[in-house]
Amino acid sequence: MENTELTLVPERKKRKVWKIILPVLLLLILAAGSAYVVICYSIEGMLITDTITYSDSEVIHAIQSEYYIPNTLAMIIENRILGQTYLPFVENITMSCEDPHILKVKVKEKFRAGVFKYMGKYVYFNEEGIAMESRNHLFEGVPVVTGLEYDKMVLGEKIPVKGNYFRTIVVITKKIVAYGLDISEIHFEGENNITLISGDYEIFLGSTDYLEDKMSKLASVLETVSREKNKGKIDMHLYTDEKEIITFHE
Repeated sequence: MENTELTLVPERKKRKVWKIILPVLLLLILAAGSAYVVICYSIEGMLITDTITYSDSEVIHAIQSEYYIPNTLAMIIENRILGQTYLPFVENITMSCEDPHILKVKVKEKFRAGVFKYMGKYVYFNEEGIAMESRNHLFEGVPVVTGLEYDKMVLGEKIPVKGNYFRTIVVITKKIVAYGLDISEIHFEGENNITLISGDYEIFLGSTDYLEDKMSKLASVLETVSREKNKGKIDMHLYTDEKEIITFHE
C-alpha cells in the first residue's frame, strides 16, 4: 500500500502542473497566431478593379467608412459574411488578396436607368424609379430625362412621377447601352410622345409601339444620316414591323 501511495502523489502533481501550463501554452499559441495575422496581413493598399462610374478613391473611402478592419484576411471574411456593397449603384463587391498587404477589390456596378436634373443636382434612379444617388456631375452614357412632372425627390424613395414612364425609360436606356448610342436626353410630351436628343439630331419616336425595334434600328439610322447631314430631325413615329417608315427633316 505504501508503494502505491508514493507513485500516485507525483502523478497528481504533474496533472496540476499541466492544468496550469496547458492554458498558458494555448494562450501563447493564439497570441502568436494573432500577432502573425495582424502583422503579416495588415492592409498597406487597395487595388480597385472593374469600376465604370465610381472612382477608385470613392470605393476606398466607402469601404473605410463601414466596419473597416485594416487587415486583408479580416476584410475578406467580413465581406463574404456580410456581403456589403458600400455604394448605391454597386451590385456586389468581391475581395481577395494575392499580396497579403494589398486588398484586391472587384466591383460590379448596377445599371443606372436614367437621371433627372433636380435643384441643381443630377439625381440618378434605378429600374424601379427609386432615387438612389445625387451628384454634381453627369455620368457619360446616362440620359437626362425631361418633360415629366413630379413634386419632390427623396433619396431611397420612388420618384413620384405622374404617369407610367419608368418601364419605357428602362427599355430606351438599355438599348442605348447595348448599341453604344450617343443619346443625351429622353424627352416626354406624354407617354406616347417621346423624343431623343443625340448631338444636333432630334429623334422623334412617337409612341411606345415597336419601341425596342425602333431603338435597335436607330444605330444604323444615325450612322447613315451623319454621313450627309450634321443636324436635323429623324422621324420614326410611323415605324412598324411591316413598314419601316423613317423620314429625315433638316
